[in-house]
Amino acid sequence: MNINIIRKIDQYISPIVCRFLLFFKFFSSFSMKPIDVLFQKSYKNILILKFFGFGTILLAAPALSKIKKAYPSTEITIFTLSSNYELCEMLPSIDKIICLNIDNFLTFVITFIKAFLGIRRRKFNVIIDLEFITNFSALITLLTTLFANRKTTVGFNSPIKWRNSVYDVIVSFDHSRHITKIFSKLVSSLAINDFALNFRPIRDALLKHADVEYLANLIEANDPLKKCDYFLCVNINAGVLSLNRRWPKEYFNILIRKLIEESNVGILLIGGKEDVDYVSDFQIELPLSPRIINLCGKTSLKQLIGLLSKSNLLITNDSGILHAAHVTGLSTISFFGPETPYLYGPIGKIHHVFYDDLFCSPCINIYNSKMSRCKDNICLKSITPDTVIELVKKKYLFKTL
Repeated sequence: MNINIIRKIDQYISPIVCRFLLFFKFFSSFSMKPIDVLFQKSYKNILILKFFGFGTILLAAPALSKIKKAYPSTEITIFTLSSNYELCEMLPSIDKIICLNIDNFLTFVITFIKAFLGIRRRKFNVIIDLEFITNFSALITLLTTLFANRKTTVGFNSPIKWRNSVYDVIVSFDHSRHITKIFSKLVSSLAINDFALNFRPIRDALLKHADVEYLANLIEANDPLKKCDYFLCVNINAGVLSLNRRWPKEYFNILIRKLIEESNVGILLIGGKEDVDYVSDFQIELPLSPRIINLCGKTSLKQLIGLLSKSNLLITNDSGILHAAHVTGLSTISFFGPETPYLYGPIGKIHHVFYDDLFCSPCINIYNSKMSRCKDNICLKSITPDTVIELVKKKYLFKTL
C-alpha cells in the first residue's frame, strides 16, 4: 500500500477505533487483577511491536539484548512488517517473528487477521510498543489485551491524551538522548537499569549470517575491480517515510565523478528493490566506468551486510543502510537535515555527519509521522559536493593509501 494511504488510515481511522475499544477496556479492567511490571520477577513471554524502520529495529537491538541478558528464559516475539523478517531472523534476542504484509490491502487484511488470532492465543504477559506515537500500534495493544488475561503494556508518552490510556507503564520520550538510550530507558521499566550500549553481540550475529564473501566474488567476476584497493559504497536513497532526506542527486553525481578519477577506487551503488528506478536513472547520468557497479535491488540483506563489512567507506543519506553500516563497523559519511543526527546519527569517531542545523531543521519528528511539507530541502542543498570531496580525500581515501 502507498505510504500516504497508511498515514491517513493511522491518522483518521485508528483513533476512532481506539477510543471505542478504550470504552470497553475501562469496564473490563474492573474484573482483572493489575500487575505491577516494576516488581515482576520473571517474564515468560514478551511481545515487541515495531513495524516501520529497518534501521530503528537495529538501533533497538541492544535494548532487546538487555532483556535477554536479564531474563534468559524469556521468549521474545516481535510483531513487525514482513520486509523486516530477514533482519529480525538474524538478531539473537528475538525468538519468534510475526509478520504483517502491507504490499496491498488484501494481503494486509489476511496477514493482520492471522497475526491477531495467533497473538490472542499466545500467553504474552508483557507487551512493549517500540513505535513512538503511531495509532496503529496502540490499536494492536488494545485488541491484544481486551477481554484477555491480564497483560502489562509499556509504551511511550504521547501528547495525545487518549493514547496514554492504552498503556500501564508510560515512558518519557527523552529528546535529549540518542534513540538507543531512549530504547534502553523503555526496557528499564522491566527493572533493567543497565544503560550501557553494546552493539558487539548484534554485529557478531549479523556477520555470522552475512555473505562475507560477496565482495570478493564480485571482484572476481569484474576484472576492472581487481585493480581497486578501496571500495566505496554509495546510497543515494532514503526510506519512503521521508524522501526529502535525499541529498541532491546532482551532488552525488559531482561527488562520484570526482572520486572515480582515483584509479584505485571502486564505487558500488546500493539500495533496495524500491529504489531501482531512482538509481538506474541516476547511473545513466554518470560517466561510463567499469569501476562503477550498480548493485541496487540485486543484493539480499545477507549479501548487503557482507558487502558493508568488507568495504572501506559508505556515503549515504539518513537511512536504514546507514545504521546497518554503523552496526557492522564500517566508516560512514552521512547527510542529515530533515531529521536530527543527535537522535539518530551514528556514534563513533569513524563516522562523519554533515548537518548544517539550519533554522528549519529538523522538520520531521515523531509527532508529525515523519511527514514534512517542505518543498525545498535547503538543509541538504547547503552541503556542497566540494566539502564532501575534500573530507573523503583528507580523512578517508588517502589516509588508507
